Amino acid sequence: MRGSKPAIRPVSNLVNLPASQARIPEPPASLHEGLERDCWLEVVPELVRRKIWDTDLKDMVQAYCVQRARFMTANEKVQELGLIQKSKRGDGKFNPYISISNAAYDRMVRLATELGLTAARRESAKKVDKPVGIAADKFLKRNAAV
Repeated sequence: MRGSKPAIRPVSNLVNLPASQARIPEPPASLHEGLERDCWLEVVPELVRRKIWDTDLKDMVQAYCVQRARFMTANEKVQELGLIQKSKRGDGKFNPYISISNAAYDRMVRLATELGLTAARRESAKKVDKPVGIAADKFLKRNAAV
């Protein structure tokens, strides 16, 4: 999709609290201990700080954390096993963790972009201070006075 992207607007009052009073949501029980929960505890406070967190982002952040953990785990396996593995017959083949790593990375970047976690989307994913009115509001108000 080309052109400028709309700013992400929060839908609750959680973001209107000062950063020191904002309550960071606990990770969902479905996130495994380790990399997935660590990711949640890193990303959600950042979204709250930027004033774009809301409960409707919960599933997307959860998916981001799963993909990030999968990417990091697969990369560790690539480092451990190498790019090419020898089969039982003695011929070499590509490490299957490379495909897992690449797919998880692609999904992770896509989700990070939607969440405003990438440098390109950081500015467009900030809180809008004043609600944007509908363009027809002026027209309707002007005609109501007639």
